[in-house]
Amino acid sequence: MGIKRYKGTVLRSQADFSEEAVLHDGRIVDRPYRADIAVENYTKGTALTAQDLTATSDTLTVSVIKAALLYVDDVDKIQNKYSAANLWADEAMKRLEIALDGRYLAEVFTSNNNVDSGDLGGTAGEGITLTTANLPQIFAEINEELDLDNVPLGERFFNISPQFKNVLWQYIQSKESMLGDKTGEHGNIGQFAGLKLYLTNNSAASARWTPANNPSDADTITIEGITFTFKTTIGTTAGNILIAGSTALTIDNLVALIDGGGTTSDSGVSNVSVSDANKRVVQEWDGVDGTTYFEVRGFGENFLTVSGSDATDVWNAPYKIQHLLAGRVGAISVVVQSEPKVEMDKTVSAGKLGMNIIPYTLAGFKTFNQGANETVNVKIRSDAF
Repeated sequence: MGIKRYKGTVLRSQADFSEEAVLHDGRIVDRPYRADIAVENYTKGTALTAQDLTATSDTLTVSVIKAALLYVDDVDKIQNKYSAANLWADEAMKRLEIALDGRYLAEVFTSNNNVDSGDLGGTAGEGITLTTANLPQIFAEINEELDLDNVPLGERFFNISPQFKNVLWQYIQSKESMLGDKTGEHGNIGQFAGLKLYLTNNSAASARWTPANNPSDADTITIEGITFTFKTTIGTTAGNILIAGSTALTIDNLVALIDGGGTTSDSGVSNVSVSDANKRVVQEWDGVDGTTYFEVRGFGENFLTVSGSDATDVWNAPYKIQHLLAGRVGAISVVVQSEPKVEMDKTVSAGKLGMNIIPYTLAGFKTFNQGANETVNVKIRSDAF
């Protein structure tokens, strides 16, 4: 069979896996964070006021379960010169690891620090239009955010996309020696401005849709090739969204379908499920309800391709963003409670000659309180990608 190429992963090189040793049973890890102690002046003979020593619960929940059902017929064992079961099981294991990596990189949305257009003289919150001229300032802004949060110099990383690497390569003018020695870690391509660089094609992305008013009947928006149609009467067509009494309520109906993984939130009253194939895509999205706008966040998408039928209902170009994660190695905690594995069983009892194969994994992701201060969300405008 033909060769396939897969996205590289950075998860194993960057995440903190120490909580795996703690979570033998159950699904929740609690890492409380302490209140700060304030140092004050002492006046001789005058009692100090005692400070409350408090801790706030901060939990990681193992809740991400990724799996796939594969069926291989025994006829294929006879008629094919390759082992279908082994080939597809091997691919599924890689896909599981890539899915975990995408969830890890999506922790960028929990960061307390951002580098965006506002840091480079533009508008806060908007993505940066990346050029060779502003590239050094982006690295400077990342380091300033980490400096302010006292992140050790030798523990800093920055995950860059192929698009970012392209501009970086133009900036250093093919002088690869400027990136220093590579470590051999997953995805590492060297170091620049004190940040260990990792190349990933699996980063998170977002896009923002701002309708001019409540959509009209049969208006559509399309995200990554999946069409959502706004209807005054809901009907049964996959991806239909009921037009409610206001723009805000219609956006509510759209967000509910996205956050439900593409499955209708109320038995087809306010939205209609997408196809099973499209559910596998939508499950890797989050919907953000901005009341006057809708934002979709994709995990492992790198950038999102979006469009709409009504030119006045715009996908805001400055908010088509590639979110690149920078920070301290170990700032994000991951518990892989069940490493990717495969379960197999014969299907004779179901009247078929063959084998059902289910690869699966079970994991949890958490940027604890301190970690949120040790990561940076670098927002790169992606409308030109």
